[in-house]
Amino acid sequence: MECLDLKVLAVLANSTLSSSRFPDLVHFHFFTPQGDKDKVSFYKLKVLFPHSNLELHGQEEVTKIIRRATSEAEYESLNIEEIAPFIIPSVYQSLRKFIYVSPNLILKGRVEELTGFDLSTHAVAAAEDCSKRLNSYVNPDVLDAIQRSASKPWVSVTRYVKDACMPDLSLLLIDVRNLEKELLEAVLWWSKVLNWSDRRGKENPAVALALYNSYLKLSDSWLVKEPASLEIIEKSMVVHYDGPKIVCSEFGNDTIERPSHGNLWIKYLPSMSNQILGS
Repeated sequence: MECLDLKVLAVLANSTLSSSRFPDLVHFHFFTPQGDKDKVSFYKLKVLFPHSNLELHGQEEVTKIIRRATSEAEYESLNIEEIAPFIIPSVYQSLRKFIYVSPNLILKGRVEELTGFDLSTHAVAAAEDCSKRLNSYVNPDVLDAIQRSASKPWVSVTRYVKDACMPDLSLLLIDVRNLEKELLEAVLWWSKVLNWSDRRGKENPAVALALYNSYLKLSDSWLVKEPASLEIIEKSMVVHYDGPKIVCSEFGNDTIERPSHGNLWIKYLPSMSNQILGS
């Protein structure tokens, strides 16, 4: 989250709690620009959710690890939100099994269904997005050449399926005990081998390649979708947040509010939110 948006977090929290069978057992760890230093934001959320288990953490602890391992150009080519879930356990070592959720989501399914999912020896479970295919990001001939010449443990021993569906990295179930320690190294290696630092603005497939053939597939109902119709909303466990958003300006020292493009978010916005969080 580049800019703190309490309304987005409130909708995410309330949708999760209202859908849960045991809301008192749900724990939120929100990673925000100021984290636990921002006491005002923490107290505002606690007023809205007085009985919730809620903590704010500074996301700089996560980005610091990534910055130490990369050059400036490499860092800028990465989607930090996609890498963060795999760095969080090294910063907060009490975590064992957790659900990573991008903040701009509305969670309609029961989190208990996810936490009860048997990962066996796998570290990650994710839904697959077949509207995005591997060969849309990487030339299959390039992948074949890398596979023949590179002897890295994160390079697949079997030939890459050129039209493989891409994992949806905005919602993940992670078992820290099975997480590969060199996962960040693998992501950075793929990004470097594919020269992604020269392709800024394009979606980087490095995380998907580092996870290739090593994650379990969640059911399609957990694939994040746009709440474009009543049918999609009713059938989906998780959809994109469709309310107004606060985004950082290009100068980084100011914020801009983008208008809403739907009204599902209103259903999950707690009462008194405008008074407490600001309209």
